[in-house]
Amino acid sequence: MIKIRLRKGYPKQYEELTEEDGELKKLIFKKVRLFEKNPDDSRLRNHALTRKMEGLWAFSITDDIRIVYEWIGKQSVRFLAIGSHKEVYPK
Repeated sequence: MIKIRLRKGYPKQYEELTEEDGELKKLIFKKVRLFEKNPDDSRLRNHALTRKMEGLWAFSITDDIRIVYEWIGKQSVRFLAIGSHKEVYPK
């Protein structure tokens, strides 16, 4: 099982994103649990990032919402950002 750590600003992003959407909160929880069990599950659309974000990874919560993370060991990751495609990827 993958161990998840959080970057300092991640909890605030999560709260702002979910404060008025209980269904989104449930979906995020479900997808994160799926990720912990198997990051390669095709339902997550997990992928390596390129260009300015090379070395980082992301997986999908919805068509637009992503979690960006980095590997910090063979079984550990750090969630860096959560939000819409526009919010988490630099231009």
